[in-house]
Amino acid sequence: MLVVEPHPLLRGGLEAALGANDDMTVTAAVCGVEQALHLIPHSPPDVVVIGIDERGHEANCSLARLLALAVDHRVVILSQGDRPGHAESLLQQGARAFLSKDVSRDHLTSVIREICREGERVFISASPSALPSLTRSGGTVLSKREREVILLVAEAMSNAQIARKLSITNGTVKRHLHNIFAKLDAVSRIDAVNKARAVMMIATTIGLGS
Repeated sequence: MLVVEPHPLLRGGLEAALGANDDMTVTAAVCGVEQALHLIPHSPPDVVVIGIDERGHEANCSLARLLALAVDHRVVILSQGDRPGHAESLLQQGARAFLSKDVSRDHLTSVIREICREGERVFISASPSALPSLTRSGGTVLSKREREVILLVAEAMSNAQIARKLSITNGTVKRHLHNIFAKLDAVSRIDAVNKARAVMMIATTIGLGS
């Protein structure tokens, strides 16, 4: 496990708290994302725990690079503050958990264990204001058929292939996709897949730690 936290006291606390668990080993603890970007290719961690504050665009760009680099790993974000849309953005970029820095040690360790067991779920402990469009989309739930369609889109199927698979017409597939795009405010098939995946995962975990 790799710990990334800019504040020395918090970094030391995270390293000690997580390392105290028999089933967890902290291999490194660094002060910033840039250091983590250098470490990950040489010693890939199973889990990256990243503490973030409300810094500016440069820090956000570095974090986006880390999430892209750590796509095969599990990233847990510990956030100071609930800036609207921040959790949504990080989850869509690939983070597996978004938690407030004031969560308990037991809660943090339980989330880390869960994301190591679960293949698809994400975990959130944040105010609803931090998840504006995801919670809004969650309120406008994708229908069972819309979920079937978007899951087949995620498998790179064409509209014709989806129609054959579900025994529906091409026009019906297009109508479902139109509705999905509208509900998720998506601008492309890939964007729709990413947002749908986040909405469907969050629908089963939105209450965790709230």
